[in-house]
Amino acid sequence: MIMKEQQTIKVAMIGTGFAANIHGEAYERVPGYDIQVVAVASKLQDQAREFCKRFHIDPTNIYDDAGKMIEEVDADVIDLVVPTFLHAPFAIKAAEAGKNVICEKPLTGFFGDPDIPVDQRENVGKTDKRIMLESCLKTCKAVDDAIAKAGITFCYAENWCYARPIWKAKQLVEAAGGKILEIRCGESHSGSHSSFAAEWKYTGGGALIRMGAHPISAAIHLKLWEGMIRDGKPIHPASVVATTARCREFLDDLPEEQDHIVSRPVDVEDWSSTIITFEDGTNAVCIASDVTLGGIENWLNVYASNCRIEGKISNNNSVMAYAPTTKQFADAYTIEKTETKCGWSTAQPDEDWMTGYPHEMEDFMGAILDGRKPVSDLELGIWSTKVFYSAYLSAEQGTRVKVPTGYTLD
Repeated sequence: MIMKEQQTIKVAMIGTGFAANIHGEAYERVPGYDIQVVAVASKLQDQAREFCKRFHIDPTNIYDDAGKMIEEVDADVIDLVVPTFLHAPFAIKAAEAGKNVICEKPLTGFFGDPDIPVDQRENVGKTDKRIMLESCLKTCKAVDDAIAKAGITFCYAENWCYARPIWKAKQLVEAAGGKILEIRCGESHSGSHSSFAAEWKYTGGGALIRMGAHPISAAIHLKLWEGMIRDGKPIHPASVVATTARCREFLDDLPEEQDHIVSRPVDVEDWSSTIITFEDGTNAVCIASDVTLGGIENWLNVYASNCRIEGKISNNNSVMAYAPTTKQFADAYTIEKTETKCGWSTAQPDEDWMTGYPHEMEDFMGAILDGRKPVSDLELGIWSTKVFYSAYLSAEQGTRVKVPTGYTLD
């Protein structure tokens, strides 16, 4: 048997936090490629050293200046695992340096006046949402232009496009040959790990964009894909109707024992519901919540003309574990963001595999080496951004909003 020689890909990462660790673990699980993380950039040097130790990266290749790393490092791809407000600037810098890009979701957002230092911006979330949408369209165009000019591969890290239940749903829909009539999906838990999540100036919004990015982008991906396999042209989002809420405001007067919600938003929403209507008249209902107990809940259901498919990406019952107290599983991982391990737990046997991270990185490596578009590409990132901010505008105005087809509002 002749073994195929592994192809080497050199990666430089900006960011060494929670998402970076997920990417690092995924790189180690990708078959057929020798993925070498050759440098990291982070303002948090102690965290960066721990990251390098965990993933066997030369600690002398830690940068505190990401821009300098992009210019100097001998790498095939720059992996952006940083707060959302840094995505577009670093993606453009990487493209200008001729390096391929992996960019965590969401692609970009509105973060306030760029002439004011980000830590000094206040009440960004109160900005008129039409202004936000117009600003995001300009940023999306700038990223699109930079990537096109450089001729590099842009990988949009929306792992739900690779999640095993969604991958299987696509197989079944294609086999059945029916038409997708409705998608119902959502992501919910009791609050983010990150302090950045509380303020609009860092994340570009609250639950709708930070968590809703997954189900909204997955729904868009499915309709783009369906259009291509059925008629040779994608089915784009046409309009949205959305509602947002700040449930934390309802909880402030509760006794401490009645409030187990972690979320502490400053100027962002902690709950949203978005209905996307597509060009063919079909719809997707997308829920995002920072106020749901019981561990993370990721799900997507497809209702087609000749079949129905229900997908539980997390919080599924593949392994059910019971403990009479919190002691038994104190040192064992069960599911992300669970409040207690007492009683029954939906213990996930391989959360990263189920949510598609290794498969995502395998596709990205192949796309970079082959010079092709990945399954989750810049087009999906741009359409998702348009939907996010059209949804915010809809929630503000209390009406249906048309999703822009280009980079300007009609």
